[in-house]
Amino acid sequence: MTPKISSYFMLIGIFCLLIVAGVEAGIKNIRPPEACNMLNSIGLPTLGWKIYGDNECGCSSRQMPLGSENPFKNVISYYVEGSGQTVNQIRLIVSVLNSDESKIAHAEFQKAAQFLIRKLTPKPLPENFSQAIANGGNQIFLADGFLFEVVRKEWTMNTDWETRQCYEIKLVIR
Repeated sequence: MTPKISSYFMLIGIFCLLIVAGVEAGIKNIRPPEACNMLNSIGLPTLGWKIYGDNECGCSSRQMPLGSENPFKNVISYYVEGSGQTVNQIRLIVSVLNSDESKIAHAEFQKAAQFLIRKLTPKPLPENFSQAIANGGNQIFLADGFLFEVVRKEWTMNTDWETRQCYEIKLVIR
């Protein structure tokens, strides 16, 4: 490897370490009670920071149903994970079990996601990230030491009377 190429790889490595260090600092600066209460005002309160064991801690909301009284309800939920008094990750998840009401689920998820992101950073979302939240595409956005990631996961649910295509969209913040 030539000195020029090895210097290039070293710079990339240092840049990656700085990004990771910046991301670590962003999420780790949030106190657990603050993280657990971030979505209280929009109907996703948690039961507070709990110790689960082996230094694993966190809080979670109950699932909030979205749409009609269909037996297969779409739901949104909120989770904070960490260790000791350190927040490591925040997740907002919409689970779509009823595709007929997916537009309602996507709209509610988008409102909650934008509310949560505004609590963490004043920077506006890039258009492609807003679209990923709205439509469930995979996307990553870095701002103010936070790594925001949208991930979509699909699965099939089999019941005694039907097979149903389902999915969830997660906003993961590290």
